[in-house]
Amino acid sequence: AAATATPERAVTLTCAPTASGTHPAAPDACAELRTVGGDFDALTAGGDVLCTKEYNPVVVTAAGVWQGKRVSYERTFANECVKNAAMTSVFAF
Repeated sequence: AAATATPERAVTLTCAPTASGTHPAAPDACAELRTVGGDFDALTAGGDVLCTKEYNPVVVTAAGVWQGKRVSYERTFANECVKNAAMTSVFAF
């Protein structure tokens, strides 16, 4: 599981009072999180993307605080392409 794996990439993201952190698209990521009220399950990317069926799993996790409430999220994607097709800029790093 992700809890025992060593992260390959990690960023920090702060959305209040302004977007900041090491996330490469902090303002976009914060805007998207505001749109869904901090609900990572509600994040979806639009558009049609074709990906291979190669199984090279990518696990994304998020842990922190959103408007005073602890949040924790984990999702496994079949590969990087599937992750990028399914998610928004929040996990684009």
